[in-house]
Amino acid sequence: MNSEENLVRIESADLFTERQTLIWKSLDWNLKKGEIHCLVGESGSGKTTLALSLFGLLPSLWNCEYRLWDVLGHSLEEWSGPWGEKNRGSSLFLVPQNPNLAFHPYRKMGDQMEDFFRLSLRKKVPKEEMQNLWGEMGISHPEEKWDSYAKSLSGGEKQRICLSLAVLGDQRILVLDEPTTGLDAKSEKWVLQNIRKLAKEREKGILFISHDFRIVESMASRITIMKEGKVLETTPVKDKKIEPKSDYGKLLEQTSRIFH
Repeated sequence: MNSEENLVRIESADLFTERQTLIWKSLDWNLKKGEIHCLVGESGSGKTTLALSLFGLLPSLWNCEYRLWDVLGHSLEEWSGPWGEKNRGSSLFLVPQNPNLAFHPYRKMGDQMEDFFRLSLRKKVPKEEMQNLWGEMGISHPEEKWDSYAKSLSGGEKQRICLSLAVLGDQRILVLDEPTTGLDAKSEKWVLQNIRKLAKEREKGILFISHDFRIVESMASRITIMKEGKVLETTPVKDKKIEPKSDYGKLLEQTSRIFH
């Protein structure tokens, strides 16, 4: 697969905090157009930091040294600076693990949707299309939710609304951090089906963070396993089956199957 199909290429990246605590060591990672690349690992392994770094959102006093950093043709310094502030919203989209962080609690959802489309995508919000989509996703009375304050919605409803923005947006890269948290089985199935469609039909590159190997097997093109800031392995998923080679990867898989 040639370099033009890579939306993200990171090579030999070391990341340190202001106190020289190592976050990553010799990190290599890439994301291809039209693929779902799943990232798994225990808490503190560096997964979410990697996800946020694609947006240029690293603490200002941290230091990142690398051989190559290319996200949609731009460097980490560009994404971290004024250019990134202007362009990241139209290029990348994040569905956070905690959907309560995504919305202002005392603003109406419709107003926040309008802001998103105007500021990030520079177009008018497709109100009717979005409300129909909310209904498909299992959000009851979507017209009422449009005029409701975010604080009155459940966490699961906010998660669905975040995902609806990912479905309707034009961003080339989607970052999904445990996107099925708080969803019932029916909504989870709908969400996963549409994530697959976004990758296959619209050729978006999707970084999918999850602890659930059941979901990873059903979704991923490739899987990267991280531990303590290091990539232990990146392996393709063949016939919806994961075969980790590292001892840690095998342990994660076994543990996940016990609890899911």
